[in-house]
Amino acid sequence: MRQLLATLFCMVCCWAAFAQQHNQQQLEKLSQAFHYINNNYVDEIDLEPLVTEAIDAALKELDPHSEYMTRDEFMAMNEGIKGEFSGIGTNIITLRDTIIISRILEGSPSERAGLKKNDRILSVNGTSLVGVDRTKAVELLRGAKSSTATLSILRNGELITKRVKRDDIPTNAIGAAFMLNNNIAYVRVDSFLSKTTTEEFCDALKRLKAKPNAIIIDLRGNIGGLLTSAIQFSELFLDRGDIIVSVEERKSNTTYQASKRGEYAEMPIAVLIDEQTASASEIVAGALQDHDRATIIGRRSFGKGLVQRLVKFKDESGMRITIARYKTPSGRTIQRPYTNGERDEYIADKERYSRLDTANIDESLIFTTLNQKRKVYGGGGISPDIYIEADTASLHTFTHTLIANKILDEVIVRQFDLMPMDEFMKSYPTLNDFTEHFELNDATIGHLIHLISEADPTATDDAVGKGESIEIIKAQIAEEVYRKGSYYELYGSKRDRVIREAKADLVRKIWSLTK
Repeated sequence: MRQLLATLFCMVCCWAAFAQQHNQQQLEKLSQAFHYINNNYVDEIDLEPLVTEAIDAALKELDPHSEYMTRDEFMAMNEGIKGEFSGIGTNIITLRDTIIISRILEGSPSERAGLKKNDRILSVNGTSLVGVDRTKAVELLRGAKSSTATLSILRNGELITKRVKRDDIPTNAIGAAFMLNNNIAYVRVDSFLSKTTTEEFCDALKRLKAKPNAIIIDLRGNIGGLLTSAIQFSELFLDRGDIIVSVEERKSNTTYQASKRGEYAEMPIAVLIDEQTASASEIVAGALQDHDRATIIGRRSFGKGLVQRLVKFKDESGMRITIARYKTPSGRTIQRPYTNGERDEYIADKERYSRLDTANIDESLIFTTLNQKRKVYGGGGISPDIYIEADTASLHTFTHTLIANKILDEVIVRQFDLMPMDEFMKSYPTLNDFTEHFELNDATIGHLIHLISEADPTATDDAVGKGESIEIIKAQIAEEVYRKGSYYELYGSKRDRVIREAKADLVRKIWSLTK
């Protein structure tokens, strides 16, 4: 038996050595090919596009999340991690072929330069923005700190020039924070890309008008971010020593535990997830579910459990390369199945969201939570405790047409063309004033109905849908004019089935604690 084991050990070692030698030969072959091209090809050539294409093609043959990044893409990734970028401080929309300012960020360079909501930006530093898509416009408006963006602006039919000195613009991780009632707070966490996410979350709770007895944490649409941010955030709700996540690398495994008892370790929590909840946000949801610290509500999460490392090249381009896998405290693998080199199929796989979660449960991958020993399921992503299907069917035809045809933006732009921002703020200086007294005028409603009838003549008789659409328009105006998150406070908290279910779950928990 010992002789057999010794033989097997020798065979493994020999195979490892052979594989290492084979891989080294392939690297030498690649280097030899590029050196020969560089020195002997019939024409002088720039190797950069060839090398870029080779790296890009190689990474595409790996998992779906390893990828090559250009210099600009790499810089944008680092901006998100730092929690800030340099720019002018506006939100913009594209309407027809025009870039329009939808919001001026408070204290931003744009506010200091006197830019206004509904200003049309025709050009920046001589480069026309007419017909340019929003992504390209954002790139042109951003730039190095202290550099100047000279903007050609159309305002109320008058052409003016504004010079804006770019500055650092913080990126906020918290999308909304408000009290649903006297006991329950709602906080929407947009991403974990910033190192400041946990700090922003705690600050948002402290600024609320009341101290909550329970919290709804909305992670829907949160595509993730930094492992460190996910760990710090999870610690808020766990006990010292609780496992948060295990990271399995090629040659080692690391288990991360809560370093202290969290500030909210005993508070009832509900976490909302959907098919766009991914990566770091899945770590949070998985940790709180496995420790029975939160009810997970919504739809199965994306299933992105691969860990990437950023590698920067000398020309400031770079790559994200997968180096590890995440596992939840109960041992579930977060990453859903994939085949190397089939990225498009992986991204397009939405079958598991088209039917009830129970239809996708793999009974061979049942795990149990660490405290209450409840069943939880593997197979990729985080499966919710309370499953709620996507609520697209409840949208009325009128509302669906409003959203699907970008009519929402056009109606709001018209509203502020008719009533400029200065006049608007004199009439509705606070969100409370707006909520109690603002109504869309007859001209704006007439324009809304006209646009809807052009897009879908069958929708104009939908009186209920028209009322619902007006609610959405008012909530979006509040979002653009007042504090971030106003849309969810005015519309989402009343209409969103997932939020309503979370609120009911927490009310039951609060009641049971007071018995």
